[in-house]
Amino acid sequence: MSSRLYPIFRKGNPRLRIFLPNFYMKLVKPKCNEPTNQVKFIIPLEMTDDDAKNYLEKIYNVEVVQLRTRLFEGEIKKNHKNYLIKDPDYRMAFVTLPEDQKFEFPDIFPQEKKDKESKEQKRLIEQAADLMKQRRRNWDRRDIPSWFGV
Repeated sequence: MSSRLYPIFRKGNPRLRIFLPNFYMKLVKPKCNEPTNQVKFIIPLEMTDDDAKNYLEKIYNVEVVQLRTRLFEGEIKKNHKNYLIKDPDYRMAFVTLPEDQKFEFPDIFPQEKKDKESKEQKRLIEQAADLMKQRRRNWDRRDIPSWFGV
């Protein structure tokens, strides 16, 4: 069931209605040593096992062998003003795919980008070190002019 508002139907116009679910499924990156045919999702508390299974099968055309869900309590943290802050509760779905299917988490940052970023970071660190050396050079002789000697 959807709570989206649709335009008012006027005579002569086609009735274009697409019913989309109000749910979302957030993919969780797997830890090491997990089976390649298992996927984890964070789903809303209102979503049932049947809803999650139908969501994956109907919308994404993914064959689901087994689906288990588990409720997790949000973490309670202390603020710097000693206020308690609680993260919202969530439900995690553990989806098992058929044995012939393997799921690989998408690599968002390929190695080439990582190399470029690391080179850029090294350059910035060296530049900052040079600036610190220049500032440190005459910190105890501020009142003496530079032409007098280093």
